[in-house]
Amino acid sequence: MSRFPNLFTPMKLGPYMLKNRIEAAPMGAHGSPDGYITPEGVAYYELRAKGGAAIVCIGESMIDSKGTSHGRVTPLDDPRILPSLISATDAIKRHGAVSNIELLHAGIRSGTPRPDDPVYGPSAGTSFYGKKIIEMGDEEIQHVVEAFGNAAEMAKLGGVQMCMIHGGHGWLLSQWFSKLHNHRTDEYGGSIKNRARIALMIIDDIRKKCGPKFPIEIRLSGDEFTEGGMSIEETVELAKVLDGKVDMIHLSAATFNDRAAGLRMFPSMFLPRGCNVFLAEAVKKAVSTPVNTVGSLNDPAHMEEILDTGKADMVTLGRALLADPYLPEKARKGREADITPCLRCNYCISQNFTPYVKYPKGIVRCVVNPVIGRELENKFVQPSSGKKRVLVVGGGPAGMQAAITAADRGHTVTLCEKHSRLGGTLLFAEREYFKEDIKKLTEVLIRRVRERPIKIMLGKEVTHELISETAPDVLIAAVGAEPIILNIPGVRGENVVIAAGDYDETRIGDKVVVIGGGLVGCEKGLHMAHEGKDVTILEMLDKAAPTAPYLHWLGLMKELEKSTKLITGVRCTKITEKGVYAVNQKDEEQFYEADTVLLAAGLKPRTELVESLRFSAPDFSVIGDCLEPATVLEAIHMGFFSALDI
Repeated sequence: MSRFPNLFTPMKLGPYMLKNRIEAAPMGAHGSPDGYITPEGVAYYELRAKGGAAIVCIGESMIDSKGTSHGRVTPLDDPRILPSLISATDAIKRHGAVSNIELLHAGIRSGTPRPDDPVYGPSAGTSFYGKKIIEMGDEEIQHVVEAFGNAAEMAKLGGVQMCMIHGGHGWLLSQWFSKLHNHRTDEYGGSIKNRARIALMIIDDIRKKCGPKFPIEIRLSGDEFTEGGMSIEETVELAKVLDGKVDMIHLSAATFNDRAAGLRMFPSMFLPRGCNVFLAEAVKKAVSTPVNTVGSLNDPAHMEEILDTGKADMVTLGRALLADPYLPEKARKGREADITPCLRCNYCISQNFTPYVKYPKGIVRCVVNPVIGRELENKFVQPSSGKKRVLVVGGGPAGMQAAITAADRGHTVTLCEKHSRLGGTLLFAEREYFKEDIKKLTEVLIRRVRERPIKIMLGKEVTHELISETAPDVLIAAVGAEPIILNIPGVRGENVVIAAGDYDETRIGDKVVVIGGGLVGCEKGLHMAHEGKDVTILEMLDKAAPTAPYLHWLGLMKELEKSTKLITGVRCTKITEKGVYAVNQKDEEQFYEADTVLLAAGLKPRTELVESLRFSAPDFSVIGDCLEPATVLEAIHMGFFSALDI
């Protein structure tokens, strides 16, 4: 019997009996320049089905190529999509999941061939991009209605078993729903029923073309969380209009009309898990149609509580299934302690749908899961043909991942860590109040190491004698980095604490100056402000934390604005027992009073130690911070791939 009976109770949806209450969110990736699903994309979707999700939703798919805002999305008005779509749906269905697809029109957020070309929307005006909006007349409305129906029909022909109409996030249908964009006074404006009229027409057209056995899910922003936008009270009324017309109502949040929308749409680590569940709960109280909820859900026990208390009928997981696609199966089989937690760092979000990111990556990678984005090539990873003795030096994230992967491939592994506990720099990162998931990640990695036949040597410095005794065929150096100590007077003072170190928090005074506004300095400063300290962060560059993923950076800056003083363009010149002296870009000296100075000037690799190990084994590799100061992503990925090379 599962510990999560509600989560794994089957659910009837149209003609399908869903095996559980988990849907894999519509996340798109691996499209060709024309938007066709590549073999890599097929493997990407298949992994979610293989991991146990009951529904796997293919990401943003445009009903009309003229109504797209960004490239590489599935074009459902192009019959040439069918071969790759059939490959994707076959891959989803072979694992017992129901294939879904998200139908979308960008409306006033549509791209145009020329910068000054107009776009179409519910009402005339100026778009988010500064383009002229032409109010849609009867002809344009009918075109969109039929395009949605035709797209669903095309999807069904391609093996899709249900569809999700996107009516949220500031795309076309939510533009009709929201008074931010719909200022009409005819039968399509004013009341909620009128604003929902086009959606009802679309639902009818899909029913006509796809029949009654093709379930329809509609995605709504429960609240747009912006001035003048849809409120939850309005969305409840909208849901009542849609009740019985669709098979499931899916509640998300926010609108791209607000630059900070992504912080709620893809909730940052500064928000509580399940921060949008209350929206689904409000709608569920008002309708009989099943209700689906989404919003950084990651813990099966939390999902079980949501279903058990009647807040929703189903949960949708996005980033959690990138971090661990096997989350559903692990939860079902009682292996929830082995679920890799999503850190909510938002590294995975390419941002190619927003106009204010200069160079969107257009590719998906996951910090804690090196397979994501490489699902196809990972299919061909085999156990090693020859068993080798592997010595991993360093028990941080890179070293632990290398040891785990090498052991899984059949090698004899020894993991040596000079401290008394595994974890490395993760142990320093997990202190912050918003880094609970880092602590979970550390625990998961340590548990995986201990569950495998890996010889663990703690509190042990690696010497040439130890290496001779171990006689490794392969030595992997993961010895980490050491803090950079600035060459300024007072840096060794008793009031100076190293950020990337094991410091005693009781030593921290009430007034703190952080030297270094990189990601570490900013996050440490935010944590200390949360602890009630008066915090000033000094950064030499013009921008703080420039390497952070955009959405994490945006969320971090908003949090820092609330509780700290962040000063950029200043260079620290001296530390005294009373504080820090610095000069600005005009060479004007300024003094910042401090009881404690937190030094966060970066890291440098332990190159000398690495080089002393280089010729100690026939095969040698360097990973993690000791190669170059790295992120958690780089550390875990390097650990994984170094073991694949053995």
